Amino acid sequence: MSLTPQALRLLSREVVTLRSEPPEGVRIIVDEDDLTAMEGWVQGPAGTPYEGGFFRIRFNFGPEYPNQPPKCTMLTKIFHPNMSKAGEICVDTLKKGWRKDYGVGHVLVTIKCLLIYPNPESALDEEAGKQLLADYDGYCKYAKLMTSIHATPKLPPTEFRSKTNSANLASSSTLPSPLPIPSFLPQANSATSPTVSSGLKPIPLGVNAKQETSPVVGQTGQIPDPDMFKPPSVSGVKSASAKPAAKQAKRGLKRL
Repeated sequence: MSLTPQALRLLSREVVTLRSEPPEGVRIIVDEDDLTAMEGWVQGPAGTPYEGGFFRIRFNFGPEYPNQPPKCTMLTKIFHPNMSKAGEICVDTLKKGWRKDYGVGHVLVTIKCLLIYPNPESALDEEAGKQLLADYDGYCKYAKLMTSIHATPKLPPTEFRSKTNSANLASSSTLPSPLPIPSFLPQANSATSPTVSSGLKPIPLGVNAKQETSPVVGQTGQIPDPDMFKPPSVSGVKSASAKPAAKQAKRGLKRL
């Protein structure tokens, strides 16, 4: 029996959220034609025997969802007290502790926590539960072995790789804005406008501008010849104030 329209809308909204902002180490796999055919990935937490592994969970939504919890099955072989060899998962969230506002994301995060804190008192796999209590080092060693054999691919699942690659692509393609050329320097053409980018050697400002347009900095960026700033020579130029001074000098000589 299919889900009610209200449950489908709720599940659709959660899918959008889990795709855009998934919890750390959690992803979902969705069939666009059938949202109820959903699966999830849980990444093995660091510092546990499941580190480096990726564990796949299948969801089965009953007609009473979200009032009743979905049935979850572990598809990846794992050595864990609370997960049977047939893939059953024993956790209170999927039983009496269920609340209709939990959703798929909460279930996957709970399973991830179960990998960190197994509960041998409610063991589905009695062998794993007994070994956890009697020989923890042996339990960890065998759990690591099972993880390396059945849950550790050469590459992470696509759902993890696609998000990582998108983030790296976005960060690598985002460069800082060009530094503006100060107003007191000549403005070069936009095609040759010098910019400073991360990881690149800065191009000297004004290097592409024509020398005649810059009275201060030459094309080579060197200090210009000081002679270019000297006032024009007054030799051969008679100013208005020079004539009276010459006449006064002649009058003085005559008096002598």
